[in-house]
Amino acid sequence: MSQASKPRSAKPGQKGSPKKSSLAALVLGNRKVKSNEAKQAEEKRRKATKERRASKDVASYIGYDAIYTDGIAQVKEGLFSQTIEFSDVSYQSARKETQESIFTVLSGLYNYFGADTSVELTIANTPIPHDEIGNKRFFEHSSEKTRPIVDEYNRILNDKMREGVSNLERHRYITYMVGADDVDEAVPKLARIRADVSTTLSRIRCNSSVLDGTERLRVIDSIIRPSKRFEFSWDKMSQYRGLRTKDLIAPNVLDFAPEGRCDAFCSDGVYGQVLAIRDFGSMLEDSYLASIIDLPIPLVVSLHLQPIAQSDALAMVKRQLDWMDKEIIDEQMAAVKKGYDYSILPPELRYSKEEAEELLDFLRNKNERLFVYTGLIYTYADTLDELDRQVEQITSIAQGNSLGIVPLEYRQKEALNSMLPLARNHVCVSRHLTTGQIAMQMPFASQDLNQKGGGYYGHSKQSGNLVMCNRKLLASPMGFVCGKPGSGKSFSVKREILNTILAYPDDEVIIFDPAGEYGNVIDSTDGVNIRFAPDSDTHMNPFDLADVEGRASTSQMAFKIDAFLALSSAMMAEGQEGLPEADKSIITRCVEGAYAATGTEVPTLSDFYEKLAEQPEREARDIALRYERFVKGALSFFNRQSNVTFENRITNIDLHDLSSNMRVFGMLTALEAVRNRMYHNFELGVTTWLYIDEVQSLFGHPAIIDYFAKFWAEGRKFNLIATGITQNSTYMLAHESARNMVLNSDFCLLHKQSALDRKSWADLLALSDTEEGFIDDSIKAGEGMLVAGGVRVPIRDDFPKGIIYDILNTKAAEIAELKRKEAFERNSKASSSAPSNASNRRRRRSE
Repeated sequence: MSQASKPRSAKPGQKGSPKKSSLAALVLGNRKVKSNEAKQAEEKRRKATKERRASKDVASYIGYDAIYTDGIAQVKEGLFSQTIEFSDVSYQSARKETQESIFTVLSGLYNYFGADTSVELTIANTPIPHDEIGNKRFFEHSSEKTRPIVDEYNRILNDKMREGVSNLERHRYITYMVGADDVDEAVPKLARIRADVSTTLSRIRCNSSVLDGTERLRVIDSIIRPSKRFEFSWDKMSQYRGLRTKDLIAPNVLDFAPEGRCDAFCSDGVYGQVLAIRDFGSMLEDSYLASIIDLPIPLVVSLHLQPIAQSDALAMVKRQLDWMDKEIIDEQMAAVKKGYDYSILPPELRYSKEEAEELLDFLRNKNERLFVYTGLIYTYADTLDELDRQVEQITSIAQGNSLGIVPLEYRQKEALNSMLPLARNHVCVSRHLTTGQIAMQMPFASQDLNQKGGGYYGHSKQSGNLVMCNRKLLASPMGFVCGKPGSGKSFSVKREILNTILAYPDDEVIIFDPAGEYGNVIDSTDGVNIRFAPDSDTHMNPFDLADVEGRASTSQMAFKIDAFLALSSAMMAEGQEGLPEADKSIITRCVEGAYAATGTEVPTLSDFYEKLAEQPEREARDIALRYERFVKGALSFFNRQSNVTFENRITNIDLHDLSSNMRVFGMLTALEAVRNRMYHNFELGVTTWLYIDEVQSLFGHPAIIDYFAKFWAEGRKFNLIATGITQNSTYMLAHESARNMVLNSDFCLLHKQSALDRKSWADLLALSDTEEGFIDDSIKAGEGMLVAGGVRVPIRDDFPKGIIYDILNTKAAEIAELKRKEAFERNSKASSSAPSNASNRRRRRSE
């Protein structure tokens, strides 16, 4: 029997940190006892290895017989496998209780597999193709106005790709294999496992998807010939009789003795080497695998797991205990004959007996199971020297984690086949591990975020890769951006707005600008600025129903009533208990009366004011008095029919000339217009993006909060992607509705926070101490943490100066300096043209 042991500090079924796990060997002396089942299994593996080794061509060497379009692979006659790709989660920087939860879920996942299945866990660091680095088009031209911005943005992001520490894409796969007479019998078995595995992974917010035939062949191709572009097509299969999928992904040459080496191979000019994890130290850290995966080199880690039936595992351990008891008796008898103290046993035997008894207890009472485990690490490079340096890096990291890594000399042919995600192990280098010891080998390293079609948010502070997030792919794309003044919050928001405008040329973008700081973005992208002020000729009617005439009148009326309750709240300084019930009834009655009195015409605030004046209650007169300033005089620009339209896809609503109370009134009125536009865009399949700066203003009173929370919840159903922006997080998060809105939103961009705000976010999002450090006072401007669904990435951004920087910049000193330079250039041009003008005048006089 090979070595086995137990996890000490993280026993399944009891609380405890999964940080460390004892891996003290269950020493059985130099003798190894194997069950008949194990011998038979080993004999089958040896035969399969011989069959593959005896292959006459490269294609036949590849370790499967067929792959179907749905992704099911016939590994061998009677054996079928399927592969699931699953996403990363924030484990290494998560709270202790979160780590324990992930550990428990993974333990349950491994225990799920029966003895009739084989499992392979694969983590692959795949390099981004060289021809993409520095040449990728992140944004396309959509208008002449934005052409120079698009060109500069593409150049900046390509430069930042070159700066990336690794420029690697990390993928995680779990492959399971079952026995079946044919593929039709295998399909329901694999489907059941797929559903159960996906459900289990979802408990730790891991998104998972099964690989189809093309995707699975792409993974195999990236391992077996990493230098080549994947060009497989099922259409090619139908063009030639007898062509196999292997024929289209097989390398031209596989040399398993390059330059006389027995520990490496060469595949079409790329040198590779597979290493085996042979020994573990006495304590297994849950970060050992992550520390290897985090290396900025191309590599693949493959863990093969063969579950042992619980009855067989118990019988095997009991046999070892019986053998140890016999050894102890022999040692005691020898000691008595020699006159020694028979109670003194060799330390190795004594410790082995203790651990074997504890292992038996784990198998019986702690929901642990036993697995045959094989750990392999594969890396590749363009030259043998570079390959040796990468192997040295892996070995060095492994030694630092008390791991024994050995080269597989003369076994690279079997090892390369074992690296393929087929759940078939061809290398007989194994040991026994328990469920806890395997679950301790976390497949989650530093988390990256690189979603297709996403916008740029910075570099990962851990991996150095670009952070690209596509909010449309999030389950709930609503979100918040928060940070202290000077933390880079405004720059980040403007950059995201620019990302949105460039990436989605058909979408509509609306900005609420209470400070008047988004003008540069609007002017640079052909947007429209709508300014609300006493001296402005812009009008917006809160009763307007533009774009939604066709919607049900009852639902429209209900939302309008909520809107007017919020508007009334904004000007009436209601208490914490909210508007009185009498006021609510009066406002409801008058809103309905205003619509009824005007018939087909859209009512205005004057109509509402008149209805209030007609009511007999004293409270109605008080409400009318508060509305009077919005109906008559300088602030009556909300008492007219709307002349604001959203014909331009980029609209900035500038509110900075309004007082604080008037600003909230204007924001609520504009929210009603956005809601109408949202319905209209939804019918056209257009996404509406809404950015609300100083969003904390909408959490002042209960009626406003209720309206905004309802607006936020409804917006998700109608393709609205709203972003609240604030520097006062504590004030906002003091309200339960605001906390629920954050918890129901999958996007949060947190920059530097004050101590009080940081504590509020830590409690709400369950941030660990490490994650709190990403948003504390010590970080630089532009740094922070991006939370996108289950992904939490620490970011940094050193955006270069240029056209885009000048558009996004909000630093007062730099803006003032830029204006001084522009003024100086204008004066210089004027002064240089003055003499020529004077000489022209003198010439005309002489003539």
